[in-house]
Amino acid sequence: MTNEDATAWALARLNTAFYHHYDRREYDAVLEFFAPDALYERLGQKIRGHAEILDLLNARPGPEELTARHILGATHFHTIGDTTAQGTITLLGYGGRPPTEPGPAPYTVATGGHIFEQADHYRLDDGRWKITHRTLHQILTPISD
Repeated sequence: MTNEDATAWALARLNTAFYHHYDRREYDAVLEFFAPDALYERLGQKIRGHAEILDLLNARPGPEELTARHILGATHFHTIGDTTAQGTITLLGYGGRPPTEPGPAPYTVATGGHIFEQADHYRLDDGRWKITHRTLHQILTPISD
């Protein structure tokens, strides 16, 4: 395995772990993936640094209001250096009200199947890759009939 392949693998694992913790509202773990001075741009907002990112995370609906899951696909790291990297990921996001009875959470057209493209910049800090700039662009969203 080349150094470039090893870095791409580490960045892919970073992102799957990120969304695992994000969907489960484990925000201390989520913050560990961002550099302290990271810029996070999503839906027209620019959020900078751990404190602002944590405020954004804490503003999400709680587990009693929303079950969310993200599916990553089309992962491509197009620029990989010794200490920096860039890549894009296609992201499919679903959310729905928690179930009131045993079984899966239902989702509506309004909360299911949103497709985003995530553009990331990464930096190697003390032997760990960190997100330094994440931009999330909504590509497709469902419409109601």
